[in-house]
Amino acid sequence: MLQSSKLSSRFKKIENETSPLEPKFINTEKAVDAQPELIETSVDESVEADFKKALLQKIESIPVWFEYTPDKQKELIKTFVMNKLSADGKVIPENETELLIENLFTSIMGFGPLDYLIAQENVSTIYVNGTSSVFIEISGKVLNTEMKLNDKQMNFIMKNILNLSEVKPEDKDYIWNLKIKNMNITVILPPVSVDAANIIIKKSSQADINSLIDKGLLNRELFNFLVSAIDSGKNIVISGDINSGKTNLLDTLISSSLTQKRTVLIEDVPQISCSCENLIKFSVNKLSGDLSMLLTNILNMSPEHLIIDLNNPVCSISDWKGTVLTLRAGSIDSALTKLVSSMVADEKFPEKYAKGKVLSDYDYIVQINKMSDGISRITSIVELTPARTSALSVREIAKLVDNQYVTEIPQPLTSLRAESLIAQAGSMASRFAQIED
Repeated sequence: MLQSSKLSSRFKKIENETSPLEPKFINTEKAVDAQPELIETSVDESVEADFKKALLQKIESIPVWFEYTPDKQKELIKTFVMNKLSADGKVIPENETELLIENLFTSIMGFGPLDYLIAQENVSTIYVNGTSSVFIEISGKVLNTEMKLNDKQMNFIMKNILNLSEVKPEDKDYIWNLKIKNMNITVILPPVSVDAANIIIKKSSQADINSLIDKGLLNRELFNFLVSAIDSGKNIVISGDINSGKTNLLDTLISSSLTQKRTVLIEDVPQISCSCENLIKFSVNKLSGDLSMLLTNILNMSPEHLIIDLNNPVCSISDWKGTVLTLRAGSIDSALTKLVSSMVADEKFPEKYAKGKVLSDYDYIVQINKMSDGISRITSIVELTPARTSALSVREIAKLVDNQYVTEIPQPLTSLRAESLIAQAGSMASRFAQIED
């Protein structure tokens, strides 16, 4: 059944408005839990400003403040408020005290009215379209909260994003890609954004195979196969629609397979949460000239595995064994076309040679698609095999049929690729034998 849920008055456009907004969420699974209704009262602005200033000074003296859980932060804020009221000899009604604590909590967290949305476990992404609207994503469905932020709130959020981010964008940058705690935040500013600043907050979850299986992305058999393929040094392309879960799958595979192996990771925006000692992370703009120089130096490090989460082909390392690459493509055919076209355009290879190189350099392509219900699933896995003709020879070893997987997962020495290589080796041996005769 479709459910709806009402957010509290914290989501009102609080300045110069008296009629409450009642945003509704509709979701096929679990909607956002309703925020407890606050008593309609107010706190003296000068009192709140005084408390906020003092609290900010206090927080600045606590280096680990943002490492605390939200519940712990709120508990400490409550203690701070009660102690300050006692020290100042002030007495305010209990309902105003609770509202003061709530206002301080949402402000100090850094995102004002958005903090409640961020705290909801089933909200994966928040889209702020300037002061016009705020959307959220739950289980792949994008929903309108009917919340609107005013200019003061937008400026407050933008300022705190900068304060909380370890990497500070330059003044000339109109697009920011930042990581704050477990969130990847993109800010697009005018004039790139025509009407107003746009903010996208994507919450990254801890890599966990059980959660991916529960969400239906794949089953245990496919996961075990992918881990085995990575362990064997196979070259794998993870292809998928935009926001289909490629990085989540990659993060889980790294955590499950590569914690004991020297691995280099290249991202355009830091998103991978795994932080094992053997994982060396780099972040680079894929359109800049830094990528080519970085790749040259990385190969000199001789990593056991190379993980590239750029959603684009990278031809110069395609033959480096133990490579896992993400690619934005809606189908296996589209992924193959992009891989071949990239080699033709970037390396100036003839098309026939480029096709052969794709087939010889890559072992498997994993295709992820978003289904009509918003759920992302692996829909196909194909094995690539070298061919003597210009045809792209692939064999589907896993396919999603009626929400069930039909698999023909090969053993290491009986795969189509292995059979082809063995056959070619046998053919070459017979030629040499004929020459000797």
